[in-house]
Amino acid sequence: MSREIFDVVEEAYRIFAPYTIGSALVVCRCPCCMTVETERELTRTPLRKIPSGLLAEYTNSAHGWDDGQIAREQRYFLPRYLELIAAGDPPDHMGLDICLRRLGEAGWRSKWPRSEIDVLERFFDALMGSSVSKLELVHWPAGWRLGLDLKDVLTLAVTAGADIGRVLGAWDKAADPAAALHMAALRRDIMIESGRTYLHSPYLEDHPSTADEIGAFLMRPEVGARIEAAFFAVEDPRLQQILSDMA
Repeated sequence: MSREIFDVVEEAYRIFAPYTIGSALVVCRCPCCMTVETERELTRTPLRKIPSGLLAEYTNSAHGWDDGQIAREQRYFLPRYLELIAAGDPPDHMGLDICLRRLGEAGWRSKWPRSEIDVLERFFDALMGSSVSKLELVHWPAGWRLGLDLKDVLTLAVTAGADIGRVLGAWDKAADPAAALHMAALRRDIMIESGRTYLHSPYLEDHPSTADEIGAFLMRPEVGARIEAAFFAVEDPRLQQILSDMA
């Protein structure tokens, strides 16, 4: 975890500290969702010690939104969500992509106090900055790929209701060659059809204009120029291949 994102998470703990929960949560209690035993364990565990798997049970079981008890619960748990996401251990059985989907129902950028909005916006900035610096490689049958798929980070931000223009701006400001490598890697998920240029993801089907915005961002001529420059700035042939495939 970078120092920047660590500081934002610590500030989130301070800002959201006034919110508390009781012994009963607003969750689905069907057989596929939360049991009484899990609810008891979740409400009794100190916030900073809630393991990812246990908080994932809340993610899986917490449906719908209201600005009363649900909003208080969400804000109580949010710092731990942010900490686990920053640590690469997202509290969702399906992974990172939509683990803050309930936050996306909150309308937080227009309803919440300025201090809460600010810390969340800075978290997404810091998460993007931290993510684009990760260049670990994994080998697939089709060749080498970056271990971190930045589409997951973007989908998280979109489904959480973040300002995607601001998030893309943080990526645009990040240093090359790392930022350009992630741009090249994500270009393979760009679809051009029916007059649209968009980032393809099943999670973004309900966000077509945002998918278009990301597609336009990645296909700008200046991104192509950054990818080309990055090719000559790296020496690892595996990274060069990623850049040349999507230049």
